[in-house]
Amino acid sequence: MKLYPLSRTVLAIHNNAALFLNGLTSNTPDKPRNAFVNIHGRIVATFDQYRVSDDEFVIAVERAFVEPLRAHLEKYIRLSGVRVEKLDRYVYFDLEETGAPVPAGTLVIPQRKGRLLVSQALMPAQVSDEEFTLFRLQNNIPLQGVDYTDEFLLNLNDEGLVSYTKGCFLGQEPVSKVHNRSKPAWKLVVRHQDECSQEERQKMTSVVIDPATRRPMGFVSVRDQAGP
Repeated sequence: MKLYPLSRTVLAIHNNAALFLNGLTSNTPDKPRNAFVNIHGRIVATFDQYRVSDDEFVIAVERAFVEPLRAHLEKYIRLSGVRVEKLDRYVYFDLEETGAPVPAGTLVIPQRKGRLLVSQALMPAQVSDEEFTLFRLQNNIPLQGVDYTDEFLLNLNDEGLVSYTKGCFLGQEPVSKVHNRSKPAWKLVVRHQDECSQEERQKMTSVVIDPATRRPMGFVSVRDQAGP
């Protein structure tokens, strides 16, 4: 395993959690990645999820967005009767995805590349910030709070966060309209700095040197030429 520690808070959602999440999130409960969005389709929090049962889900949310998420969910929690509790867990990104054995009780959530581990115990992490950033750029894995905050969901250019067939969810209408009738005006992409305008360079995030070309690269939001 090649582990990088993530700044995530782990929450357990109890009492008919599958139904609760299905009505408030952009993806289906069986997928590893999901998002809470507001009525305008803007991101409140993206997260990784593990289905224990229909009554219990475990989700990992970037720490800085837990309180905004709690505020967003407060009235829905009261109305639905679900219970949300914070778990004392550690979250790691395993870059290798080798299927190596993990400690007992560790939850494994697959990613586009690699896997997320939610562990009850501290684990040895040996991946540097620069190595993990390069890995994310090479595999198009942006982080909330680093590469985006509350953008319109489809601007992330990530089909792994949304289902267009699941039925109604909070924020579905604007997301479906943009998907069906046009394209997002902006999209988050990986670019080399010398491919960007001066304005785009100033907005780039997660910038590191591409070892293949020795050129700086990073995430940047660019106007989608196919968009409105």
